[in-house]
Amino acid sequence: MSALLAPPTLTTEEALRERVEALEHELDAAIAPYELPGGRELKHDAVSRKRRVAERTRWFERLRSEILQVARSPAWRNHDLAVELLLTLEDLRSAIEADPDALDERWHARAAMQIMHVVVQAMLRQIDHEAIDDPAVAAKFVAEELRNVDVGEIARLLGATTKSVRNWREGRVEQIKRNPARITLIGQLVYELRSSMTSHGILLWFDAPRDHLGDRTARELIDADVADAARTLLPLARGGRAQLGG
Repeated sequence: MSALLAPPTLTTEEALRERVEALEHELDAAIAPYELPGGRELKHDAVSRKRRVAERTRWFERLRSEILQVARSPAWRNHDLAVELLLTLEDLRSAIEADPDALDERWHARAAMQIMHVVVQAMLRQIDHEAIDDPAVAAKFVAEELRNVDVGEIARLLGATTKSVRNWREGRVEQIKRNPARITLIGQLVYELRSSMTSHGILLWFDAPRDHLGDRTARELIDADVADAARTLLPLARGGRAQLGG
């Protein structure tokens, strides 16, 4: 009887992120290229087909259960990304039902999984951004992410003391009273830039003049007005124009 009960609802932020991250890994593994069964006899062998179908069914039910746990969480229950995830799950179900041999030769199932993977990555980014909205989390994140950068450089970027940055690198973060909005914005920007740049490249990004910023730098915009800078710099960092040049 217990097997028919709905999956438990996730409540804590840590558990939610772990579940979404596990979902991303699950999809990574499923999308990874694989070799089709070798030879006509194996490809259409009844025993091999039965095994493939059974494995796919177990995998889909596990994936479905994980997605439902995420979609039922209070943080995502009414969110557009959760709706998109559930719709893509139905697309995947349809692709599976149209593939009785469990070979996905037309890549319909994997196409659905790739869309699902994009949605899950967007969910992870949102979870992380919401965490970084806390200046204490942002301070620790920047100090750790730019660990190869001189402490003084990070302190100047964040508008903090070198002592504070050293404490943050060691995980000792208390309430941020000095420049909390600046630290939060820089945390968000570093988060967006880290996948395509080294620590020193990120630092250079803040100090590179850009034509479309009126030959000003990102740091100068932040120094002038954090809120205005956020509206300009976050789209820049998230888009394909996060290069050093204008």
